Amino acid sequence: MGMNLKEVNSELPSGIIEVKEGYLRSAPVPPAKNCFISGRFDIISKLDDGKIAIIDFKITDPNAEKIQKYASQLHAYKFALENPANGEPKKVAKMGVIAISPQKIRFPGEKVVFDATPSWFEIKEDMDSFYNFVSEVSDLLAGPTPPENPDCAWCKYRLCFSHPEATQDEIPF
Repeated sequence: MGMNLKEVNSELPSGIIEVKEGYLRSAPVPPAKNCFISGRFDIISKLDDGKIAIIDFKITDPNAEKIQKYASQLHAYKFALENPANGEPKKVAKMGVIAISPQKIRFPGEKVVFDATPSWFEIKEDMDSFYNFVSEVSDLLAGPTPPENPDCAWCKYRLCFSHPEATQDEIPF
């Protein structure tokens, strides 16, 4: 709190961290109107120009392809902040991920300390894709259960419910 983003990584826009680990809940997401966003974000920063940035930290390899899988998550935060169920909306001007890939890990006493160089990845706004994604999820959840398909990555999640004895290697998370 109170730290400038430039102190975290020089590639970040200049702005002061105002909120860390905040909770949010949104109004209904259009066009489905039966979906809401609820969750916890890592950081909100007020940029020097007065606009808001939402930033998420991930411990992962710092490459653009891997980071793109978090785009929907950042768009969900943006929607919830701009369309809160309660409270004042906040206009989000920037979204991004700070990827941390530990280069050295130490265990002094009861602590874990690792050295890493954080990498900044800005997520470009594409709310239309986010709304389409939410609509697809809503349609899937409201519709009949699709038949299993051995080539479908999502079908592997069914193992969690239909085969509770499945080993961790068989479950994709």
